[in-house]
Amino acid sequence: MAEGRNDTTPGLLGRVVRAVRRRPATPAEAPPATAAAGSLGAAEQAALAQLDAADGYATRWPVSRAVARSLASRQLVVIAPDYVLLTEAGRRALTGDAAAGGG
Repeated sequence: MAEGRNDTTPGLLGRVVRAVRRRPATPAEAPPATAAAGSLGAAEQAALAQLDAADGYATRWPVSRAVARSLASRQLVVIAPDYVLLTEAGRRALTGDAAAGGG
């Protein structure tokens, strides 16, 4: 049996490949800026201090939803259904060393 090529498939595939190659590369998304300790509210600082006192891990974290969302959106804490973790950025924000080791 002779090997045959379907001329429409390579043409279509070629057009797709050329379109992908021509598409401008999208810049890498910048990591979100972490909050400096001065930009944290009193309730946010207290919530971070509470986690820090518990070695950065808690199964119960009695803070308001607004505070928890604010800290999570800044990636200062990680909130899971059954625990909360203080991130390295959260530790830096708590100690006022947000500029060091930013990443």
